[in-house]
Amino acid sequence: MPFNYVTVTASSELFAPATRAFGDILVLGKGAVGRGATTARSFTYPGKAVEAYPKGATTLAAKADKAATTVTAAASFPVGTRVRIGEGEEAEYLTIKSVAEVEGGGGGEGPGEVSSFTWTLEAALAADHPSGDPLVWEKPNDVAAAIATAFRQTPPPTRVWGIEVDPADPDWDTAFTEAEDLPVQILVLANTPLNGNPATDHPVELLAKHVVDVSNTGGDGKERIGVAALDPGEAQSAQVKRNAGAIKTDRMVLVAHKESQDDVAAAVAGVIAGHEPHISLLLKPINMGMSGLFTATEIETYYTNSINWVTSPVMLPGHGLYLGEGLTASPAGNKAYVDIVRTLDDISFRIKAALIEAIGDIRIDRPGLRTVVTLVQSVLSPLVTRDVIEEYVIHIPLLVLLEREPATLAPDEVKQIGNGRSTRSVDMEVSVVYAGVIHQIAVKLALKG
Repeated sequence: MPFNYVTVTASSELFAPATRAFGDILVLGKGAVGRGATTARSFTYPGKAVEAYPKGATTLAAKADKAATTVTAAASFPVGTRVRIGEGEEAEYLTIKSVAEVEGGGGGEGPGEVSSFTWTLEAALAADHPSGDPLVWEKPNDVAAAIATAFRQTPPPTRVWGIEVDPADPDWDTAFTEAEDLPVQILVLANTPLNGNPATDHPVELLAKHVVDVSNTGGDGKERIGVAALDPGEAQSAQVKRNAGAIKTDRMVLVAHKESQDDVAAAVAGVIAGHEPHISLLLKPINMGMSGLFTATEIETYYTNSINWVTSPVMLPGHGLYLGEGLTASPAGNKAYVDIVRTLDDISFRIKAALIEAIGDIRIDRPGLRTVVTLVQSVLSPLVTRDVIEEYVIHIPLLVLLEREPATLAPDEVKQIGNGRSTRSVDMEVSVVYAGVIHQIAVKLALKG
């Protein structure tokens, strides 16, 4: 080994703070008939969701004759479902008018056992179909359709997760338990409008309780919001009453809309996910279809009840659809707008991710606490530069005492320093000035001669 005057052993101990996505979505919903529940999967492209969540399918439990208006199926599909009967050139497409259970049919083993269903069709069959012929639900899977709607927004989300519950016996509690550990910030229920069915333990109510509980007790980076759409089939007086109880929280976003073939809640979730936390949702474009627009009176009613709406302002060219506001479901705690909640969540995580470097390493003395201040400054100063926040103030009471000459400290102040060092705990206050964007402008126009 050669003789060296100076020997350097290089190593890297660089610290990179943890990062957190700001717009990953979780879609929970009923799966296809016959599939049962599935575990969480993530997607970065809607086509993969369609492959993962196929359409519902069953088979004919008995031969169906040409010109018949009823068929016997092995499973029940919802009334109004358009289905494909058969395959290949013999396939035909009809809509289900009604469904009735067949007790003990198709090989049932006991009285009252349901093993097949009689479907009444909107029109007669054009051909014979043997027993076992496929019956395929032409409507996309609810979860796959919601994921596709979320990805259709501009800008789109980066990642969308999906969890299916059994359509025949949905176990929402199990699905929400699985959702607790997923790295998502926005949750939505596929094709599940907020209405009076069921009257208690509505899935949207369970969603609201989930986002509040997990945000408060779920650990670092688990803060999240929920999105739900009102049922356009209900009168507005009934709709606004839905924003009550557990649902009325700043962790929920409610939206009203006219009749639409799209999953509006998923569309709104996609709009939120595509924008950084500090961006207001007001007048952000939403890619969906809608049959009409709300009146000024209806809009005022929604606004006063902390409910967003879909609109098409005449002052914006193109006649597109936009979110009429960016409200949370509750203005309590000065968190009336979605961007406030999301920005607080984002800054909170950034600060904790930076300060973890100080834990177990930096001492409770003047240089150490100054280092803590510097770590927080490294998070907040770039946000000021990017106009996310206006300014900030960092206050550590213990550092204020340590900055003073020891001889000037009162006995109780000396005790405070001792307590901090013995408990190894440091309190810090961070005040951030957040300037929201303009949502309304009142102009007084006077014409003078």
